Amino acid sequence: MSNKTSLLRFSFHRDYNRYSGGHQKFRDYLLHTKALSGVECNLHVNNQCPVMPDFFNNISGVKYHTQYLPEQADIAFLAGLDWQAYLPLRPKNQPVINLVQHVRHADKENKLFSFLEHEALRICVSNAVKEAIEPFANGECVTIPMGHNIPQIESLKDVDLYILGKKNPRFAANIEQWAKRRNWVVHLDSGLVARQTVLNNMARSKVSLVLPNPTEGFFLPGIEAMALSDRVVVPDCIANREYCLPTTNITLCDYSEHSCIRALEYAEQRLLSPVQSIEKFRGTRLAYQYSLALEKKTYLALLVKKGIVSHATETN
Repeated sequence: MSNKTSLLRFSFHRDYNRYSGGHQKFRDYLLHTKALSGVECNLHVNNQCPVMPDFFNNISGVKYHTQYLPEQADIAFLAGLDWQAYLPLRPKNQPVINLVQHVRHADKENKLFSFLEHEALRICVSNAVKEAIEPFANGECVTIPMGHNIPQIESLKDVDLYILGKKNPRFAANIEQWAKRRNWVVHLDSGLVARQTVLNNMARSKVSLVLPNPTEGFFLPGIEAMALSDRVVVPDCIANREYCLPTTNITLCDYSEHSCIRALEYAEQRLLSPVQSIEKFRGTRLAYQYSLALEKKTYLALLVKKGIVSHATETN
């Protein structure tokens, strides 16, 4: 298509019904893209989220569309189920950048799998995701490790155990009851809460148990808890294996109540170990290596390498 303004237009689409790490990462990539000079970011968002409802509203430098109009852009940026809205409108030969955040895209029984047949440059948030989808994907797959900004939060450790259980509430409630029988001070979040609330609760807790889905593309709460809590327990969800290193303050366990309880008992013992401070230091250092700035730099360099943009000059 012709671009009369000389701006390179990116089209973004979001159905925002509930806050999640996936929406957070999509927003990060929107902000990475709009930072480029000579780029215009167009966003159509269906916003029905009761928690953090303004998350996609009034982003400076983003041009909002009341209708989804990918045909008015040069490049479409898609993630998750965005393909459903995009495919009926897809202009012929329009390049697509597809952010893939979960290994379930490679599950042939999942509706996400069918989108892999459509050509796109796919950005995977972990090597586990890339390895899962690459055999089925039409187009190149690249890994850009998940980045984040974890705030520095100083807090008294007045909670023995924090449980982030919204992805498995019944499981979380059972662990809560076990911990209370041990006279631990427990705080459980089993519903939707704002991200800052989660981070604050991690920061005030000696141990965090963060519960993923059985499979994930990365599972950011594990990294956040490494930085903010003294120790962390997380069940195995495949992609979190890359940061659950045995010399740090995180313990990876099987996804069963028995295994989580054994891991929590181990965490309690480890808090009293003379190597706790070293393992906490290593975990915090590792967590901050997953940098949002590095993610942005890698993404912008990829756009240049693939000839999507001529240079990665950022706006002031």
